[in-house]
Amino acid sequence: MTARLTIGEFALMTHLSKKALRHYHEVGLLEPTHTDPHTGYRHYGTDQVTQAQIIRCYRGMDMPLPEVKAALAAESAEGRNTIIAAHLTRMEDQLKETGKAVQTLRELLTGRSAQLDVEFRTTPPTRAWALTSMINLDDYYAWYADALQEIRTALPRVEPAPFGPLGGLITRELFTDETGGATLFVPMDVPPPAGTRLVEVTLPATHYAVAVHTGSREGAERVCGDLGSYIMERQIGAVGPVREHYLALEGSSPTRTEICWPVTMTAQ
Repeated sequence: MTARLTIGEFALMTHLSKKALRHYHEVGLLEPTHTDPHTGYRHYGTDQVTQAQIIRCYRGMDMPLPEVKAALAAESAEGRNTIIAAHLTRMEDQLKETGKAVQTLRELLTGRSAQLDVEFRTTPPTRAWALTSMINLDDYYAWYADALQEIRTALPRVEPAPFGPLGGLITRELFTDETGGATLFVPMDVPPPAGTRLVEVTLPATHYAVAVHTGSREGAERVCGDLGSYIMERQIGAVGPVREHYLALEGSSPTRTEICWPVTMTAQ
């Protein structure tokens, strides 16, 4: 037999606060069995305790409310498990990224840093396919993955193969103003195929100071900072975007990157 519970009794039994229960009612996630039309007091049934505990478990895994609602409303165990599995995969990815960030932070706090080897180089004018967009900084990685996929899809449609590594150009405004231009390019001697957003460009000859990073993107950001400090301390920085060459990729993630900072000279 189901018993009626006050919101306080239900909160005690489910370990969900009254504030949380009111919010879940407002968003349609967990509705009381009865709401007094005069006082507004909410009452729940003992048959809702298990559902409330399931919700608490989902929220304990930081599952967004829309996904909790979808999991609860799933018509089959397979549908529910698909939603849960997708969330667990995102959690695993977040843990990996957190681990990388922790490692980088430890290195920064302990002062451990690999010796920075800087090469000075002048890149010749380079004919390339390019995809350029104005984006927000928070959208950069998603934009990069989409642009990379578009280039990879277009490459098999033409010959010959690229004559250099995939690369990127990042304007300084993207970081200073959180909105700016980003370009992904691949050196090619032929026009891009029709029906794509890719355009043919010629990258200008530029003097660069170059450092190579092997490893995760977080480490690349540190090398970029070290390279920038090296250049500014010598007062040889020049106007222009930072250029990157992705010498090795795992999926869409660079694992070996040349960071090229524009300079006014080609020798130290």
